[in-house]
Amino acid sequence: MSAYTVFQEWLANFYLLDWIALIVFLAGLTGYRFFLTLMLRHRPDNLFLGKLQQYRHAWIEAHSGGQNSIMVVQTLRNTIMSASFLASTSVIMIMGAFSLLLTLSPAKTGGETFYLSGASGPEASAFKILLIIIILSYSFFNFTWHIREINYMSFIINIPKDELDKIEGGDSTQNIAKMFLTSGIHFSLGLRGYYFLIPLLMWFFSPALMIAASLAIIYILMRRDLAGFR
Repeated sequence: MSAYTVFQEWLANFYLLDWIALIVFLAGLTGYRFFLTLMLRHRPDNLFLGKLQQYRHAWIEAHSGGQNSIMVVQTLRNTIMSASFLASTSVIMIMGAFSLLLTLSPAKTGGETFYLSGASGPEASAFKILLIIIILSYSFFNFTWHIREINYMSFIINIPKDELDKIEGGDSTQNIAKMFLTSGIHFSLGLRGYYFLIPLLMWFFSPALMIAASLAIIYILMRRDLAGFR
């Protein structure tokens, strides 16, 4: 059996509505990510994340150089704890998803289901679970990247500012603020990966529910990110 034949048989496990739901989901996910990138690059003042960046920059300016070191350490510790919890949760959910893959029955049941309920055979279920694993891995990567940046900051920010300026060859505040801003963006992206799990979970029940959930998530996130700028 050729690879093309195998691929055709795999495609046959999905209904047209399943593909429409997947296209809507992927278009929403990538489009939303592209929207955030453009807004943060060109019009950050019109985005809630852009305002958060200004808050983070002001916080760095206020506490760089070892000022209020106890409060600084406690604040950074809190951000690491929340990211560590979410990253650990991602790993547990990934392991659970892999375990679920091993329980799939080889029997094909997709043709016995009602059209609007979508494909439910083992091939379709495995594909859905793999998408969930990919999204969870994406969230895990962003949370651990956030932890990495905060770990660097935890000792850099307590160095006297004149020493930091000497190391950086100029004002060090901007570079430290950039590190803090990067960590915050990765934390936000990790959370958004969790939000986009909802449409994938809805796909197990119906591709129509997946489409509705994808549109709802995009609408809610857009309202949240543009809050105060309407």
